[in-house]
Amino acid sequence: MKTYTLYLSVLMTAFAFLTPVYGEAPLKVVTVDMTYLYENYHRTQEAQARFQSSIERAQRETQKLMEEGNEMVEEYQEVIEQTNNPALSEEAQLEAQQKAQEMVEAIREKERELQQFQNNTRRSLEQRQRNHRELMLDEIKEVVMAEAAEREATLVFDTSGATLIGVPALIYADSSFDITDLVLEEINRDATE
Repeated sequence: MKTYTLYLSVLMTAFAFLTPVYGEAPLKVVTVDMTYLYENYHRTQEAQARFQSSIERAQRETQKLMEEGNEMVEEYQEVIEQTNNPALSEEAQLEAQQKAQEMVEAIREKERELQQFQNNTRRSLEQRQRNHRELMLDEIKEVVMAEAAEREATLVFDTSGATLIGVPALIYADSSFDITDLVLEEINRDATE
C-alpha cells in the first residue's frame, strides 16, 4: 500500500508542476492500450506465426536427436546381452565389453548434444522474441507519439499496465481521450489482407 500511495503522490506532484511549466496552458492527456496495439499489429502477428514455425522446427529436431539416442541405447543393451552370453568366447565377450564402453561414451555425447541444442535453441528463440518485441513496440510508440503530437497532447498514458500491486496505473479515463483505435488503424495501414 505504501508503494501505491508513494506512486500517487509522485504522480500528483508531477501534475502540480506541469501547469506552471506550460504557462497555465490546459493539460491535454490521451490514453492508449499498448498491449492491445502490440497484439493486434499485423507485423506482430506475422512474426508470431514465424516464431511458432521455428518452435515446431526445434521440436522436430529435438525429437530426431532423442530417437537417435534411443536407438543407441537399444544397441547398447544388445551389446550388454552379448557380454553376458556364456556361448561366446572370452575374447568375444571382451570385445563386446569394449564396444559397450565405447557406446556408453557415444550415448553420453548424444545426451550432451541434445542438451546443448535445447539450451542454444531456447536462448536463441528468447532473444529473437525480445528483439522483435522491442522493435514492434518502438514502431508503435512512434505512431502513438505522432498521434499525440497531432492532438497537442501533454501526456500519454498506457491503460494496459498495472502497478506492482496489480492495480491499473490509470484508474479511470474518459474514452474520448483514447487514441488506441486511431493508432491501430495507422500501424496496420500497410497490412496485406
